[in-house]
Amino acid sequence: MKRSNYLFLLIAVSAGLILSSCKSPIDLTEPMTQNSSTTQSFMQVAENSSTVSSFTPNYNEGQAMALAGMLAKDVYPIKVGQKMTLTDKSLTLVKDSTTATGTYIQHYNGELIIEGTFQKPTMGIGTKVDTTLHKTFTTTITRLIQFEKVASTGNDTLDWKVKAVSLPNGGTGGGNIAITKLTLTSQDGTNLSITDPNAYFFKAGKEKQGDSDAEDDDNHSLIANTFGEMHGWKDLLTWYHGNQPVTLTVEVLSSSADPDFLTVTYGAGMNGSFRTKQKFDLVSTTQEGQFYRKVYSKTWTTDSHAVRMHAVINAFPRNVVYDTDTPVEVMTWGVPYRVK
Repeated sequence: MKRSNYLFLLIAVSAGLILSSCKSPIDLTEPMTQNSSTTQSFMQVAENSSTVSSFTPNYNEGQAMALAGMLAKDVYPIKVGQKMTLTDKSLTLVKDSTTATGTYIQHYNGELIIEGTFQKPTMGIGTKVDTTLHKTFTTTITRLIQFEKVASTGNDTLDWKVKAVSLPNGGTGGGNIAITKLTLTSQDGTNLSITDPNAYFFKAGKEKQGDSDAEDDDNHSLIANTFGEMHGWKDLLTWYHGNQPVTLTVEVLSSSADPDFLTVTYGAGMNGSFRTKQKFDLVSTTQEGQFYRKVYSKTWTTDSHAVRMHAVINAFPRNVVYDTDTPVEVMTWGVPYRVK
């Protein structure tokens, strides 16, 4: 058995053991697929949650976007964006009488739009777009969603609400690039590191009138759960006041020694307005066998107006954006983000 297959099998078995160890012999059902009526009800609860749906406005950019800030002089792309169309979705649910956890998977058809120039930009002269590339691809985004029972009407869409959701994690696959770590640094130097987006949960808090809001509770310490740690919004406010600088540091493993193409899209309201996109700067490169471990960084300022979330990081191998013939390969992580 190949080493990669062995590792995949080991991870799958470990995940299965974690889930099975939490089962109750009395009231916990077997996982239910998207074909069951119960799961359809929970899917509706999830998609009515602004915590869940706020990912889309920053993920589906709709068109090529100008990159905020100065670009390096050797960057030929001028605008880069992606148009995402949801083609399929599923929710696999494990529940008991008062709590439930769903694995929410979305499949997208994507179109990468690159507006740029074949001429090397000349300093002091405005660079004009002389070509537009359209590259199609398919990708998958996975999140874990925790639900809690809040009523007993007999209607699942009324009786259950989203309690917490993990960060989005996904991509096209391909093996040429992988995000391995994300670090957020606040003004006072405090760091928050994430190595597995699907193991990082944040509380949904108050989404509609009548909801209780965990961020208003006095006790807002980290809460352990089956898959990782749950963070209340109050734990994030050191990073997410309006007009505050946030530094993102991203580690990737890449098959190429050349700088990759990493961007962060953030600030979008639920209708897609106020969306901004920036390119990460390469900080360091260290060769590890046949791969290169690279560190990228970007400091950006949160919006002055309140937005729910998300920020979305997309990591492309360099040739995807710079070479007309290279097919799209991308890895995507979400960033816990809210301005209050």
